[in-house]
Amino acid sequence: MKITFLGTADSAGIPVHNCLCEVCELYRKDKKVNLSTCAYVEIDNSIILLDAGIENISNIFDSKKIEAVFLTHFHADHCLGLLRLRHSLDAIKCFHPKDKNGFSDLFKHPHSMQYNIIKDFESKEIKGIKFTAIPLEHSKKTLGYLLEYKNKKIAYLSDCFNIKEKTMDFLKTKNLDYVFIDACYDENKTKGNHFNYIQASKVLDILNAKNSYLMHISHTTQNYILKNNIQLKYKYLKENDEFNLS
Repeated sequence: MKITFLGTADSAGIPVHNCLCEVCELYRKDKKVNLSTCAYVEIDNSIILLDAGIENISNIFDSKKIEAVFLTHFHADHCLGLLRLRHSLDAIKCFHPKDKNGFSDLFKHPHSMQYNIIKDFESKEIKGIKFTAIPLEHSKKTLGYLLEYKNKKIAYLSDCFNIKEKTMDFLKTKNLDYVFIDACYDENKTKGNHFNYIQASKVLDILNAKNSYLMHISHTTQNYILKNNIQLKYKYLKENDEFNLS
């Protein structure tokens, strides 16, 4: 089993349109792009998506079987790719939090997508991997996911400004191998719909996983870290980072 991150940025991505900050200019110079946070699990030549906010995601996996999509929430930067993917000739299961509005056109015209509400702490097994929905606090109903495969346990905690005690207690019992957590903001922003890197790091300290990473970075946060030479306890994921968990 392998997990790969197609993008690890916030909804704006990096570089941001017409932004001349040092980070955005460096990305342009190096001809790099960091897209909104989205990952996939690859196992036995099949793909399982963790979010689908990248618009051309159907093209990226054109020759591979997509078994399922596990959506954290229905903000466009996490589900935009479903607009194309729903036209696949294969039926694709999509597990998502209960949200009556969702991304309304997706529900109205599902095509090949099979939408299934997944409840807090409910589990589904796909290709031998157990996915458990983890409730998170964001600006709309949002889930993270615990992935369990053989002896490996991975927590994918995208888009949150708080994690309730019940969820933390659940995760602390899991002896986690990897945690990937939202840390969109720098230390100067302490309130909003996302953690800043100090708040996220405190959660990682408590969970005490073998390997811990920050994600969902904004260009302003990355620029602040660069300009102030901030040394973080935990690293931010980069686009195309991958982890072989076999």
